[in-house]
Amino acid sequence: MSEYRHGRVARPRRPWYARTLRLKHLYLSNLWCVVLFEGSIAIAVLMALTELVSWWVVLILPLGVAAMVKLNDFIAGSVERHN
Repeated sequence: MSEYRHGRVARPRRPWYARTLRLKHLYLSNLWCVVLFEGSIAIAVLMALTELVSWWVVLILPLGVAAMVKLNDFIAGSVERHN
């Protein structure tokens, strides 16, 4: 059953991680968004606490994961156009 808002069919709201990265070709569930964002922060904090890496990795690792997700979205879009 679809809901109507202002004469248009309402689309399901995407997770904020996907909206922030403006993903067009990847459709991540809420669970995957939590794993990618909060999981990368948790791994970075654990590595910093064990002194395997510096504390700046806590900022850099989530940004690196987001860049890889965005790159994957870009590649998925280019492959989709060529098929």
